[in-house]
Formats: sequence, structure tokens, C-alpha cells
Amino acid sequence: MQIYAAKLTPAIVPYSKAIEALAKARPLTFLDSREESLSTENTLVLVLKNSEVVIPMESMVNLEAEKKRLEKEIAQNQAEVSRLEARLKDKNFLTRAPVNVVDRERQKLYTLSDKLGRLKQETLKY
Repeated sequence: MQIYAAKLTPAIVPYSKAIEALAKARPLTFLDSREESLSTENTLVLVLKNSEVVIPMESMVNLEAEKKRLEKEIAQNQAEVSRLEARLKDKNFLTRAPVNVVDRERQKLYTLSDKLGRLKQETLKY
């Protein structure tokens, strides 16, 4: 985490350990201006009255683990979508199952397809 506090830096530095503990972000770096450091894409910037706080998202979330979790969830949802699509194409199921069961399966397919699309959009961020 980086803190750009300019002339307020001497007043904040004594509280660095408390800030690290409360923010659960290490290491904590104090700089005078944003030009001193390269900014990255995966950051959260808090603009305060006389300072700025830049928190790298990698410190908040393990991006690789999150990507793997999303990929696993996509695979599970894709398998379920495929199963539902096959079931709804089965003429025996469509003719023998009650209308409310067929409608419920169609609703599940719609819901899962929507969720799958949103999950795929999330993976584009990583």
C-alpha cells in the first residue's frame, strides 16, 4: 500500500504499524507525490483531502486463486447447462414430463446461461 501525503507524511508515519494492521496491507510505503511511483492497473485509489492512498488489489485478493475459482465455477456451470440443453432436446422428456417440470428446467437453463455469461465476463478482468 502506498500513501502520498506530502507534508502530512511526518504526522502519519508514527501510525504506520496501526495502519498496516487495520488495512491488512503490507508493506506500507510513504511517498511525497504519485509521480515517484509507477501506477498499476489493479489498484484502488482513495483520494482524500490532503493525501491519496493507493492499494494494489493483489494485496486484497489472490488474483491467480480467484481466476482458478472462476474457471472451476464456469466449468461446473457449463456442464450443468449442457445437461439441461440435452434434456430439453429429448423428445421423450418433453412429451412425458409435466408442463411445470419442463418450464422449471427451461428456467434453470435460462438462469444458468445468464450466470455463465457473467462469470465469463469476470474472467476477462484477470
